[in-house]
Amino acid sequence: MLVCFGAIIIGIMILGGDVFYFANLPSVMLVVVPTFGALMTTVPLALIAKIPAHFKVLFRKEVSPEEHIEKLVELANKVRSGGILALEEEQLPEPTMQYGVRMIVDGVHEEEIRNALEESLESITTRHNEATAMYEKAASYAPAFGMCATVVSLVNMLMNLDFENQDAISGLGINKSAALITTLYGSMLANIIFIPLATRLKLLHKREIFYKSLICTGLLAIQRGSNPTFIYELLCEQLSQEKKKNVKNARGRGD
Repeated sequence: MLVCFGAIIIGIMILGGDVFYFANLPSVMLVVVPTFGALMTTVPLALIAKIPAHFKVLFRKEVSPEEHIEKLVELANKVRSGGILALEEEQLPEPTMQYGVRMIVDGVHEEEIRNALEESLESITTRHNEATAMYEKAASYAPAFGMCATVVSLVNMLMNLDFENQDAISGLGINKSAALITTLYGSMLANIIFIPLATRLKLLHKREIFYKSLICTGLLAIQRGSNPTFIYELLCEQLSQEKKKNVKNARGRGD
């Protein structure tokens, strides 16, 4: 986003334009405010309030698969040496892993654990889809309000045009440029903020669901009492060749 805005600002300056002229309050009122107004009509206010949290997600450090796999193997080793109750005092930062371990300790049947974990992933997917859909809606609203604002600006310009008034004629270029700024605002909102955010959140969602599915597979294997080495190999096989190599290198093994 910074690269996009920076390139536009530098481009304006290279072309000899005045950057401050593009900071147009009427254009903001005609484009930005209606876009968020329409968004507030479309989605719950509670979801809009999470926008700062969505930006925070973009900068959150992603957990590597080897961390999940190593933890699951560690849990499997504890179960092998001390039984299921050895996991009773485990405090895990990953919510899905903590949820699954708690069910394992409580003696829940494997099929019930599987169903509960699947429902948990579906709930996460639903929540994430709501967030990405919000930005996709905003991406469609912003250019539309940009065009509406351009029409409003042109209508006002033509209504006030008086060929007998020299001041009105000399201000024609300024008024026309102000009308086009609204189109620029709508396009920038959609293509620099909303669409990239939606796309990025979709990518992060796919990665999170994949890693959580990895955790679910490991937890079910632990519940069945599978060998820790088997669990390790089982989880590694679900990774790409590059990530599998990284995981095995981190564990001090070769391919």
